[in-house]
Amino acid sequence: MNMPSRFVRSHPTRTIVLSSTIALCSVSWLLACGATIGASDANLAKAQASQSTGSSLFAANCAGCHGDRGQGRNGPQIMGAGALPQVPRDQDSNQQFTDPQQMEQQVKTRAPGTPSREPFNHAGDLFHYVSKKMPPGDKAGSLKPEEYWAIVGFVLTAHGAAVPEGGVTPQNASSVAIAPP
Repeated sequence: MNMPSRFVRSHPTRTIVLSSTIALCSVSWLLACGATIGASDANLAKAQASQSTGSSLFAANCAGCHGDRGQGRNGPQIMGAGALPQVPRDQDSNQQFTDPQQMEQQVKTRAPGTPSREPFNHAGDLFHYVSKKMPPGDKAGSLKPEEYWAIVGFVLTAHGAAVPEGGVTPQNASSVAIAPP
């Protein structure tokens, strides 16, 4: 195929402008994405101030996998937009955050077509899950119930949910919705 010479040869100025534009767009996109992954600055500050015990427990027991903002590291994102969905996501769409051996074990023990966990409707559902499954492995369920409640309160406040003053408790958990307002 014969192409006109203007398409075959690159012009140095056009190449520089195009490369600069692509680089600028990439940086802008990364900055925009980085600002929206995990807890917002305002929600994180609110959670750290109002849920200090949960904040400390989260840092010690959860941030290693879920990140300091709940943005996900080698565990799923648990704070901010798109986090803590009511129904679990398809396992295949979240493989980069799941231990392959753990995922294989879950698949083997789960009946075909059943979700990998119960739905998260309110804070009680989240507490039930984390108090049985977190931290993962042989440490699952190793914290005291009040420590799990403190972590749930911190996570939900940082996530943007409306948490009552004083935090989440067994008495008010069913009234604390997971989804941010």
